[in-house]
Amino acid sequence: MPDVGMHGYVRAVRLGWRPNNDHSGAEAAMMTGDFGPRSWAGALLRPSWLLALVVGVAAIVAVGFVHPVAYYLPTLRATAESVMMLLVLTAAWLARGYFVHSRRLRDLLLMSAIVTLALVELVSNTLPTALNMHVVSSFAAVGEFGQLVVAALFTAVALTPSSILIGGGRRPVAISVTCSVACVGLVEIAGLLLSAHLLIASNHPATGLGSALHDPLNFTLLLSAAGLFAYAGTEFARQEKLNSGSANGGSTLTLLAGAATLLAGSRLYSLALPVVTPGTITGRDGLRLIAFAFVLAATLRQDRALRSTAIRAAATAERRRVAEDLHDGLAQDLAFIASFGGRIAGELGDEHPVAIAARRALAVSRGAISELSELNAASSREAFESIAHESRERFKIAIAVDAQPDAELAPGARKHVARIVREAIANAARHGGAETVAVTLRRTASGVALRICDDGCGIPDAAVEGLTGGLGLRSMHDRAAALGGDLTVRQRKAGGTELRLLLP
Repeated sequence: MPDVGMHGYVRAVRLGWRPNNDHSGAEAAMMTGDFGPRSWAGALLRPSWLLALVVGVAAIVAVGFVHPVAYYLPTLRATAESVMMLLVLTAAWLARGYFVHSRRLRDLLLMSAIVTLALVELVSNTLPTALNMHVVSSFAAVGEFGQLVVAALFTAVALTPSSILIGGGRRPVAISVTCSVACVGLVEIAGLLLSAHLLIASNHPATGLGSALHDPLNFTLLLSAAGLFAYAGTEFARQEKLNSGSANGGSTLTLLAGAATLLAGSRLYSLALPVVTPGTITGRDGLRLIAFAFVLAATLRQDRALRSTAIRAAATAERRRVAEDLHDGLAQDLAFIASFGGRIAGELGDEHPVAIAARRALAVSRGAISELSELNAASSREAFESIAHESRERFKIAIAVDAQPDAELAPGARKHVARIVREAIANAARHGGAETVAVTLRRTASGVALRICDDGCGIPDAAVEGLTGGLGLRSMHDRAAALGGDLTVRQRKAGGTELRLLLP
């Protein structure tokens, strides 16, 4: 993704739905993203394996409190820590690549959470295990504070709307990594200053909830991190139900929900075994290992979806290029030849082979152009993603697409709406000088709502009032009217242009 050059160091553009007083209740619900009850049990019923995972983690934690088990296996512990670091570092790299493409704040926060998790695990577990450090080392205390920070970041990822974009080229990635390193440095200092108040500073193993309650600070850190991880997992599961079937939903969200659930279980298991000696393997380590595998699987799912979208978009762009070449070259020549068909028919008859061949070739070429130009997409999201991919390469801007499966358009309407999206993005880049564009498609009580926002200079008031404006704006209005919808274009208070299309 090329550097889009945002003014200032880093600028985040909020392009999400916002309820205000001039919207109906149904529209306000759409804008806030509240599309269903936030039932924890209901969220975890789909998919069923996630519910089974929750039950399994709860059983492991319960067994840990009843009969905590720990094995002194230094070699196996060192191997496990190395594998976990490899998993989380690979996941961080994949998350970075996905953010560079999507430019979403949510994906940047996920990358930051994974990087922070990697640093915390490196300092609190991998290094002490590799160097056979004692538990009194301040490095071990990083885990208690650091896991709380990681849990807070996971919660932020779950709560951040997918329509917030970040500009600034590669700077957000560098800033995010720097902040993660600084954060781990701060929790290391906190561990040094408060090590005397943490049970983890003990030189002897301790088991049982009573031992954890003996040190309120340690107990509070563990319980707070577990609660945040559990909440993040529940929110990911709830969003999976809403986004099931979308490119960024489904497996990615459920895998993140599973990872958060496992990390919550590992924090609770630490209450059963607050202190262990270096080189010891416990149930907590097994939960952590599986959680890191889930995080890697989620980022691999994102990477696969990104590659698949890029391949489809590239194929669509190539079809359009071939269609344009045919239209500007062969079709024009055939049309010129066919224009003499009347003269040939008048002199030699309508059935003369030259006249027939000219008409037939022109019809075939026009049919091929129409077929190649047609946007054949399986869903509205796929159609919008294809347009976004092509526009990113063409205009060098960041584009986010968020189309809910329950707002799926009929094929006939999808074609017209896709052309409205293409025209709106082109206008934002050419005339508005926009660097970020967000496209959202939502189901409302009255139909389907399309919203396109950008951070450009904004549409002139004269164009909004219909006094000026090119063919593109009039074409969008005509297409909306043909679909029986209502299209409005206005300047946003935060800057840029907002286009809204409400379809029955």
